[in-house]
Amino acid sequence: MPIVTDVPQSSPSRSALPACFGVVAALAGTVFAQSSVSIPRDTPFFKEPGGTRLGTLVAGVRVVPGRASEGFTQITIDGWIYSASTQGDRREGFDVSVNVADGENVRASPNGAVIARAVEGTLFNRVSTSGGWTRVRRAVWIQAPAVRRPVPAERSAGRAESAPSRPVPPPDTGKSAAPAPREERRATLRAESSLQRSPDGTLLAKLISPAEVLVGEAQGEWVKVTLEGWVRRGEVDSAVTPRPAITAAMLRDNPDRYVGQTVDWRVQFLAMQQADELRPEMAPGQEYLLVRGPLPESGFAYVTVSKQQAEQLQGLTPLEELSLTVIVRAGRTRFLATPVVELVRRNP
Repeated sequence: MPIVTDVPQSSPSRSALPACFGVVAALAGTVFAQSSVSIPRDTPFFKEPGGTRLGTLVAGVRVVPGRASEGFTQITIDGWIYSASTQGDRREGFDVSVNVADGENVRASPNGAVIARAVEGTLFNRVSTSGGWTRVRRAVWIQAPAVRRPVPAERSAGRAESAPSRPVPPPDTGKSAAPAPREERRATLRAESSLQRSPDGTLLAKLISPAEVLVGEAQGEWVKVTLEGWVRRGEVDSAVTPRPAITAAMLRDNPDRYVGQTVDWRVQFLAMQQADELRPEMAPGQEYLLVRGPLPESGFAYVTVSKQQAEQLQGLTPLEELSLTVIVRAGRTRFLATPVVELVRRNP
């Protein structure tokens, strides 16, 4: 079964697609269902073999391996994305891309099971639309060890049906297997390598030139590295905005967990607006601040204000930074992954 990696987008219920969903073969010829295999674990997918990472397939998704190159296998992702999380994009022969800073889920059907998560900027071809959902498709590459091709029938026909397949043990040499080395070692990362916060986590940086790193612990197909470099003094002084105790990403991951909690946020003011029916978490006509943040995050948030507070904030200018104490009222709205908070006070 696929692993759901994010809170489903809200939308009216729809009939599910067939169980054989989402990820189909990147083959020119006819593809048969029995050639599909299951991805045993969350697996990153890339633009080309060893190239730019575009997202992650979730464990349990069935794929049909296509052509192979340089230790990678090509497949095609076919699924549904919340339309508000996409934008028109005419690059590289595609016509739509993901426009959410933290990425967006690809689902088996509108509001259905998550089959993958695509990072911001990932390009797709738009296949169709349904309500607030867009069906997308594109060919991608995954590392070959993530898929095991089915054994052709003619090769397995001679096996006795009563004899289950068992792994062949390694030859007994009288020596115990050597443990994996634990000492750190140095390696050189090639240009265009991606540095991520955690395995399959947030992209931190991409190298524009080769760099020497210290290789540490391993976790599955990932290794932890230490990279030394230099930045300007001004980028590490006290002016750098610290991350808040409760971030917007935390609210999106657990929309109900932090409701009612008070937190200090630094945000960037964009506009004063009034709530409408598309934002049912606020009363119709409720005045709120549309802000970017909490900084240093780049997403959006709604800060509800009283009439008195709205009058006091009339002099705000767009892009002005504010330090606010707020109470979390909703981790997201019904239609968008935008948190709603209530202003307690503006801080110096």
